[in-house]
Parts: sequence; C-alpha cells; structure tokens
Amino acid sequence: MFPAYARRFRLAKGKVMIRQWSAVFASIARWRLGSARIVAVAACAGMLTAGVGAAAAVPALARTPLRVATDPIAPFVIKQDRQLTGFSIDLWEALAKELKVDFSWIEFKTANELLAAVEHGEADVAIAAITMTPERDKIVDFSYPFFDSGLQIMVRTQEEESFLGSLESIASPAVRKFFGAAIAILFVLANILWLIERRNNPRFQRGYVRGILEGLWGVTLIIATGEHGDRDAPGVVKRLTVGCMWLLGIVLIAQFTATVTSLQTVHHLRSNIQGPGDLPGKTIATKAGTAVADYLDQLGLPYVELNNGEQGCTMLLKGQVQAIVFDAPTLHYWAGRCGKGRLQVVGPLFRLQKYGIAVAAGNPLRKQINEALLTLYENGTYEEIHRKWFPQTR
Repeated sequence: MFPAYARRFRLAKGKVMIRQWSAVFASIARWRLGSARIVAVAACAGMLTAGVGAAAAVPALARTPLRVATDPIAPFVIKQDRQLTGFSIDLWEALAKELKVDFSWIEFKTANELLAAVEHGEADVAIAAITMTPERDKIVDFSYPFFDSGLQIMVRTQEEESFLGSLESIASPAVRKFFGAAIAILFVLANILWLIERRNNPRFQRGYVRGILEGLWGVTLIIATGEHGDRDAPGVVKRLTVGCMWLLGIVLIAQFTATVTSLQTVHHLRSNIQGPGDLPGKTIATKAGTAVADYLDQLGLPYVELNNGEQGCTMLLKGQVQAIVFDAPTLHYWAGRCGKGRLQVVGPLFRLQKYGIAVAAGNPLRKQINEALLTLYENGTYEEIHRKWFPQTR
C-alpha cells in the first residue's frame, strides 16, 4: 500500500513540477517577445528621429539652387550690363563654392526689402551691404560680420570764392606768422644797409631811427626793382649786398604767394558741413529703406530719398541738396566715380556699423555660412577679395 501511495505521490509531484516549469518557460517566452517588440519599436523610433534630424539639418542646402537676394549698392553690388559684380558678389560666390551649392540671384531695391524676402520665405539668403541692427536681428538671423563700416557725409566743393573768404584766408594765423618773420628779416636787412650807407650817404646820417627807416625804404626798393639807385657805385660789397637782398626778397614774395594760395585753396574746398552736428537745418539726402534712413528718422532730420548714387551726385552738383549721408565706402566710391573732383567726403566716421549675411530665423544654413566664412578668412580668399575692391585700405 505504501509503495502504491508513494508512486501516486511521486506521479502527482512530477505533474506539479511540470506545470511549474511550463509556467516559467511561458513567462520567459513572453518576456523575450516583449523585449524584441520593444527593441523593434525603439529601432523604428531611432530611424524616424534620425530621418527627421537629417531632414532638418540639410533643408537649406537640399533646396538648390539657393535663392540669394541682393540690391545694387556700390561697391558691394554693382550691376553692369545685367551682370552683377562687387565685393559682396565675389564674397558670396566664394562662399557658395566652399558650400558646394548652386544659387540664383534675386534683385530688390532696398535692404529692408531683402530682409522681408528672407523673413517670408521668398529668398533663402540675403547679401549686399546689410547693416546688422538689433531690430533686424529680431526678424532674421545674421552670419558673422564680414565688413566693418560707418557713416560719413558727402558734400559739394565750394566753386565760388567770395571777397570775404579771401580776406579770411589772408588774415589766417599762418599768414600772420609769415608777416612777422618777413618784418624781422626786413629789419635786419635795413640795419645792414644802414651800416653800409651811413658813412657816404647823407640820408643815412640823421640818426639811427631815421637811418633805419631810410634803410627799410631802401630794402623795399631793392626787392621791388633789384637796384639801389646808384648803379655806378664802385663798391663791390654794396653791389653784392644789393644782389643778395634782391634774391632774398624774391624768396619772400614767392613764399608769401604760396602760403596765401594754399590757404585760399583749402578755404575753397572746405564745406560748412564737417560732421553730423552740422546737419540740422541742412537739406539732406539718403537712400530710403536703409539703416541710414532709420538713423536720420531717430534724429528727427528730414531727408530727400535717393534711388541710386548717380541721382545723389546730380542733386549735389545742381545744389538741390547740401549733403548726402550714407555708408562711407559707398560715398567714397560715388565721389570718385561721378564727382570728378567736385564732390568730397568730409568729417570722421560716425555711427559705426557691421555688415552681415541674412537667413531666416532658425535656419541651419547660418552655421554652414559661418563655417565657410571662417574658412575664407583662414585661407586668404577673403583678403584677396577685400584687396581687389578696397586696395587703399589694405
């Protein structure tokens, strides 16, 4: 009986153990299946994330050719026979080569229009002579600055010399110093002439003061006529003295003429506008839709709107405006190109500014442009482009 019970007990115990191990194996199987599903889901999620990240990393360069907005503003962007040249044009072409992208140009009329096009997706990039300002940085992203600039003033040279202006130049400190030196020299020459003539000439024997006065008159005649009156005088010393006085007089007259002429030339070229403090009350012109126009608006200075440099030069030469306020490199270009010596840039730089390349806010293309720009700085390409368009500054 016991063995039969034992057999039944062992059989029952075996069945229980089989059921327990079956449950364990089933749990392990379910865990492995779940882990595989988790791994599969994670892998899919990773692939999707990577795809999204990759898509976000290259949308700017994937959509080629890039639409590059610009506006003519010499010498950064110059349009000649439907071809664009200039510092900014050459710089962007070098950047595009570094980025290995194609592009097409889109022309606008003002910097504000360029930024609006980038902001609203009508252009991918904007480059010209775009001043970086806090207000503009709120609507677009700028690259590293690629040019340092500032504002200056261009005026017309004075073409008419008034009588009062001539008197002003003659009464200048330089002329007064010259007259003082000339009087001292004449006084010394008068003493020399008095010493020579006082023994034989009765006019020089009436005391020192009268003798010196007679000597001054004699020196004046020598300088003016080259002789002392008595041509047949046998004295060699007297003849040499008269000759030296005459030559010295010629030098004095030539120096006086050169001094007065140079002062009158400076007065002729000098304008009564020498800086931003002289602008109130003057008729000013500038290009609308630019940072310069915003600056004049902040100062409360009214201005005439310009479309291009040729129009500004014409208005200045005709006297329709008294001054043009704009970016210094552009003003120097205009003065040399269409001024022909009749226009000049005056005063120091003020309202210093920097130019940058604009892209849409959050566009990853900004980082790629910055990296390419640093490469151009490092390999000397930027230096070559700058030297080409601004040879006088480097």
